[in-house]
Formats: sequence, C-alpha cells, structure tokens
Amino acid sequence: MFVIAIDLDGTANENVKKVNELYEDKNNFIVIHTSRSSNIRVQTEEELHVLGIRYHALVMDKMRADVYIDDKNAGGLTFFFDKELRNV
Repeated sequence: MFVIAIDLDGTANENVKKVNELYEDKNNFIVIHTSRSSNIRVQTEEELHVLGIRYHALVMDKMRADVYIDDKNAGGLTFFFDKELRNV
C-alpha cells in the first residue's frame, strides 16, 4: 500500500482528475490533508463530494505554514504523472 497525502486547497481541488486517477490505483491510499479547522469538517466533506474528489481519509488541522520541507516530498502531483521524475 502506497499512502499519498495530498493538500486540499490549491492542490487536490485544482487537480481533481489527477487525484481521482491516483485513487483508482488499488495500491494507493489517498489522504486529503488540510489545514482547515476540524470545526468545518462536514462542510469540507460536502465540498469534496461536490467537486468529485475521491479519497480514503480526510485529515484536518494540518499545521499552517508557508513552506513544508519534508524528506518524503515528491514535488507535488506532477511527480506521479511525469515518468522522468519518478525514475530519478
């Protein structure tokens, strides 16, 4: 199982087709990870439904930051759809 955490605002909601393609791969577990408050979880779930974003889990209250530096960063959704990047 390959767990993929995808930010909601500015990423998943702007790349619905790509997120759903990742979801369709049964080896992937898609987590929508957002800094939105858990106080608006129901509204966020409704928005995901309206947008047609498919996912396995929703994680709220991500720490707010301007930049995230992480040893697991893969360069955004482009990484999963650019074979040259995946082979690096």
